[in-house]
Amino acid sequence: MTEPNAPSSELPPQRDLIDGEWVTPVGERDEWIEDPNTGIQVQRQASTGTEQIEAAIAAAQRAHRSGVWSSRTPAERAEGLMALADALEPRCPEIARLESATSGATIGTTSMLSFIVHAAFRLAATQITEGGILSSRLDGPAGSPVEVDRLPWGPALLLVPWNAPAPMAAHKMASALAAGCPVIIKPPERAPHGTGALAQAAMDVGLDAGMVQLVHGGPDVGGRLVTDPRIRAVSFTGGTVGGRAIAHACAEGLKPAQLELGGHSPYVIMPDADPEVAAAGIVALLTTLNGQWCRSLGRVIVPASLHDAVLDSVRAQLASVRLGSSLEMSSQMGPIVHSSHLAMLNSRVEELVAAGGTAHATTPLPAADAEGRDLGNGNWLAPTLVSGVDPSQTLDEIFGPVATIHATADLDESIALANGTEYGLEAYVVGTDTDAAMAVGRRITAGGVKINGVSPMSLNLMAPRPAWGISGLSDEGTNETIEFFAGYRVVGVEGSLG
Repeated sequence: MTEPNAPSSELPPQRDLIDGEWVTPVGERDEWIEDPNTGIQVQRQASTGTEQIEAAIAAAQRAHRSGVWSSRTPAERAEGLMALADALEPRCPEIARLESATSGATIGTTSMLSFIVHAAFRLAATQITEGGILSSRLDGPAGSPVEVDRLPWGPALLLVPWNAPAPMAAHKMASALAAGCPVIIKPPERAPHGTGALAQAAMDVGLDAGMVQLVHGGPDVGGRLVTDPRIRAVSFTGGTVGGRAIAHACAEGLKPAQLELGGHSPYVIMPDADPEVAAAGIVALLTTLNGQWCRSLGRVIVPASLHDAVLDSVRAQLASVRLGSSLEMSSQMGPIVHSSHLAMLNSRVEELVAAGGTAHATTPLPAADAEGRDLGNGNWLAPTLVSGVDPSQTLDEIFGPVATIHATADLDESIALANGTEYGLEAYVVGTDTDAAMAVGRRITAGGVKINGVSPMSLNLMAPRPAWGISGLSDEGTNETIEFFAGYRVVGVEGSLG
């Protein structure tokens, strides 16, 4: 790690939005935001103070109790959501740049994902007006209709991950506002800047003070917010350790928690698969978002007869991957988000090798970017596939461009390995016979199973994004996340009296 000598002006200042006012966080953490391309420390991580947190919670509770937003009809809320979308769309290129500069994800990837930042608000607006998910009517026993409505729980806390911060924040924020909840957003400490655009858009369109607020900090700030009884719903995307702590806290407060946690995705190769096609999927999963996403590759599970051919093809294809500056469109993969995360990933590779594995990493590391800037001290890790490790040593998520490959004797053994961890977020099956691959996919316990595809996009925009096992709690999705932020109320005439 180099000394902190890069000007912090390369990034905007970290600011809190509290009760309609921009303020500077009063605290700093003992951690730095890094330029992952060079390893240079560029800005100290900010931390919101206790008094500021109290002011934010009080403002959110006041906004909720006033009904200034929740009393609006779905059509009126949808109008506000559309205005937010219009305000955010021109900001997307800058959001993509900021998130690429701090998370290490390539600018091509962050630019593609930035579409979600404004589209999430348009989609939520459509669902509460045309989808009818907040209100319905049933036949009542007295001949009059029974009203079934979903009402907002109250102030909602949105805890956002560092691998795609602004898109994830937009999905959560749009859904919560659609349901009628005020939101407090805590962006990730390592990549907080892009999320700030969401709060600024709320200011620009004149959203009522207290409806959208932004705070900064680490687990201590998140913990104060999660445990406060005035926070009535928590949506968290992140690791399993943090998710368990939030689940415990929410259980104490009897408040709903939506948790999308870790993944350890199996990649099952069918006996009839083309080795080069299968290898291409492996390479894509290792390099997308630099392997730092919950649906990334965990275990490659391959028939013994295809093992060597697939491994050889992976090595050949990885050798041509362009690992380079996250800010260059030509880069196919960027650096690891932070030096501490890089150290953890290197340690995990060493553990796998010590357990009898052989690490295969053929992608060359970059020396400089297109402008000649030295990248030698950046957070670089070549995507790595490790062979020869017993499956009992590969049960945990790595969260980086590192996966293992395991040979099996038959499909039953492949499926047993695919189901052989506590995770259940995503799985992949690759084969020439689609029907046979689908049959295997139906035997895998995971929230999503993709056949012959590895895109980070959903199979269908309206499909839920569930999680099994320790991968999460409470489904996400276009409708599911809106529904999470609201509870049912049923009102009707029974007529049994008189």
